[in-house]
Amino acid sequence: MILYITSGCETGVIAGRFRSAYPDAELVIVPDDEAARRELFEKEAHGGKHHIFITPARGQHFKVCPGTEKPYICCQYWTLHQATNCPFDCSYCILQYYLNNPLLTVYANVDDLKEMIRSRIAEEPQRLFRVGTGELADSLALDDVAQVGCELIRFAAEQPNMILELKTKSGNVDHLLGAEHRGKTVISWSLNPVDRIERHEFRAASLETRMAALRKVQDAGYMTGFHFDPMLLYDGWEKGYEALVRTLFDHAAPERIAWISIGSLRFPPEMADKVRAKFPRTDLLDGEMIRGRDNKSRYFKPLRIDMYRHLYSLLRAYGGKDLFVYFCMEDADVWKRVMGFAPEGNEHLDYLFAEHLTSKFPNLTLPRPDRESYRNFITRRSWE
Repeated sequence: MILYITSGCETGVIAGRFRSAYPDAELVIVPDDEAARRELFEKEAHGGKHHIFITPARGQHFKVCPGTEKPYICCQYWTLHQATNCPFDCSYCILQYYLNNPLLTVYANVDDLKEMIRSRIAEEPQRLFRVGTGELADSLALDDVAQVGCELIRFAAEQPNMILELKTKSGNVDHLLGAEHRGKTVISWSLNPVDRIERHEFRAASLETRMAALRKVQDAGYMTGFHFDPMLLYDGWEKGYEALVRTLFDHAAPERIAWISIGSLRFPPEMADKVRAKFPRTDLLDGEMIRGRDNKSRYFKPLRIDMYRHLYSLLRAYGGKDLFVYFCMEDADVWKRVMGFAPEGNEHLDYLFAEHLTSKFPNLTLPRPDRESYRNFITRRSWE
């Protein structure tokens, strides 16, 4: 392993944690300029996931999820980029298409990241901000060393209008169990049937390992979340997802579940060539797909609805009626045909989250949501 550190960060806390954890790693100091970073990324284009890069976060690393354009409904989730890339190798991962930085990157200036959150959420104190770190990296894969998750958990515990989500495909939770979270953090897992994990989620934790970690965090008082996204269509998918849901509720207490998302495989059409080149034996692309209104390749809508109906009925059967289940990047028609209703728009779904959390977890003392206020919040997409 090579530990790359931007000049000026080598004596910082984050660098110190990695240097202590990997004393035998080769240490390379990288000049703090764009040309040096570009040269590094080109050099490590094919082996970057074996090495770690510690560098300052520059620019705006806290922003509303980019989502997708209407008519798809987005939940107005907020993302914090405290890291990019992860050591896992999921065949469907969209990061292989979007990221030009191949290294496992951890940003060193955590206090600056926390200040980005603090200043933004203070602008709208009556709004509940759901903040997650899992858009450009697995939240916990490297966090037993980085310890950024612990810092963010303590930070979120002090904010009156914030819920933190740490999303992972790992079992790496032991370092979080003693953190003072005050119930303000959701530890969540992306889930797929066992055979899909083995076939498509290379180097990620097994379902058994994820379930063991789930029990640990629930016993430590955390809220939990689950993401059936992407759902994958394959021979036997119905039985596969039923076994998955049954296993989930053998371990998860429904009263500790904050939310569950559902979405299906989708990706920019150009990504297919990268998937085939990197995973030549994959069956990920075997099914027929179409280009959706967001210009992403997707399963045909009737197939997606069949998959969603099956999973949604399983979640209700095994987990009960109090679960908050939502779709990621689907339109109102899909919501209505599967769940019988649809949010009126992005702001309404954002409000429904707040309403559910304040009702189900009254001890969190979150801002009481007001429907009219959520219509007037200042977050807007460029197309609205």
